[in-house]
Amino acid sequence: MSKKNPDSKLRYEAGKRPVQLRKALRGFFFSTLAFVVALPVPVLAQAPAAAPQVNAQAPVYGGGIQTPLLFEGEVVPTNEVSLSAGVTSLFDDNVFARNDFRVSDEAAAFDSELLFRRQTDRFMADLDYRPFYVLYRKATQYDHTNQAATLNLGYRLARNVTIAMYGNGGYQNGDYPTINEQPIMSGPPSPTDINHIVGTYTTRVLSGNSGLDLTISKGRRISLTFTGNYNETKFGQQLVSEPLYNSDGLSGGMTFEYRLTAHTNFGILLLHQDSTYSGNGVFGTRLRSQVESSFLSLGSRLSPSLGVTVFAGLQYVRARGQFTETTGAPGNLQVSGGGSITRQVRNTAIDATFQRSVSDGAGLYTAAINTTVTVGLRRRLVGLWEGSLSGGLQRVDASLFKLANARTEAATAGVNISRPLSRRAYFHISYNSAHQLSHGTLPVFVNFDRNQVSAGIDYQIKARSIGR
Repeated sequence: MSKKNPDSKLRYEAGKRPVQLRKALRGFFFSTLAFVVALPVPVLAQAPAAAPQVNAQAPVYGGGIQTPLLFEGEVVPTNEVSLSAGVTSLFDDNVFARNDFRVSDEAAAFDSELLFRRQTDRFMADLDYRPFYVLYRKATQYDHTNQAATLNLGYRLARNVTIAMYGNGGYQNGDYPTINEQPIMSGPPSPTDINHIVGTYTTRVLSGNSGLDLTISKGRRISLTFTGNYNETKFGQQLVSEPLYNSDGLSGGMTFEYRLTAHTNFGILLLHQDSTYSGNGVFGTRLRSQVESSFLSLGSRLSPSLGVTVFAGLQYVRARGQFTETTGAPGNLQVSGGGSITRQVRNTAIDATFQRSVSDGAGLYTAAINTTVTVGLRRRLVGLWEGSLSGGLQRVDASLFKLANARTEAATAGVNISRPLSRRAYFHISYNSAHQLSHGTLPVFVNFDRNQVSAGIDYQIKARSIGR
């Protein structure tokens, strides 16, 4: 089986580096400079800082509404637009995530973040856009602009009717957890979420997830939410000869929520998912899977600082594709479930989640049984120092249709320590580690160990309050 040689790619790209660097940096900074010039345009009114809010109930499973993990009394600014930029240096001991061709390298990264948050009695908008550019010393094929964005919109059509739209996506070359690190989130994950722990051998990934929710409430106890969702993942240039699975999927469902007490909610989720996979020849060049899910869940706020959600249900999976000469594989019934617990006090905040369900196979497989455990911890240290710890374990099992015996196990861990240097600038240093091992006859080249260390400074260039 032939393999692409990354070393030859390095030599080829080296001659084009000066021209590519000038073009990329011009494109990266153009939008940033334009925004800086436009930002001082007069705004409506200066809005005071939002008061801390504590949810009366923990969320039920199905909505996928996760919130940043905060300390007790910590405030997320609203009615504000801001722009930040930073520079980071990093060392990666396995740039290509391949133990058979291990290459270590150093890089410099230029990152920025545009935040827009607006909230009124009827309208809510939250935008987080993060472009960044990386310059490697040797692995120049990763020297590209990377982008990630999250958008949430909500509008109250009537007293008891609310519509919400959401979306997140990105275009990324390589894997840089120490640069594009997202805030630690809390609460149960979305049932349509895309895999984030198992890694793949590719230099380019395009991913996106978007949806629309319509919620109708009756009084203060009952609500009914209808939802539609679309997600996709596409892999670009790959470093191995075995292609990965591109995927796109549609889903629709309904969530019934009933308020049992002042602090406890009961929920029922019914969900239909229809996904199509293409590109790999193991299960056929094109395969379609359909998953029917039903879950019962209970979310409770046991105290002002402690919230718990548990959920369990059944999933019926059927496949269409080149499994057999007729229509596909027989249906398969799976028991799924999980839970989350969040504890937020003055100096420590921690969140832990567990989930077992049939979902996307991260490009290595089609639909698969995913078992995931994640933990996030924030802690105020000495003085102005703050530390955070995040980790995850995942097993992706391809034996769902009894036609393969492969499975992939992955573990990730990260530590970040930060300290403000001034009112607008802060210093951060991070360490991230990833380990992955596969068993069985497929896929090819998915075992690796990887470590990244980075240090940098971020600075808030502009910040303006908007609205009232």
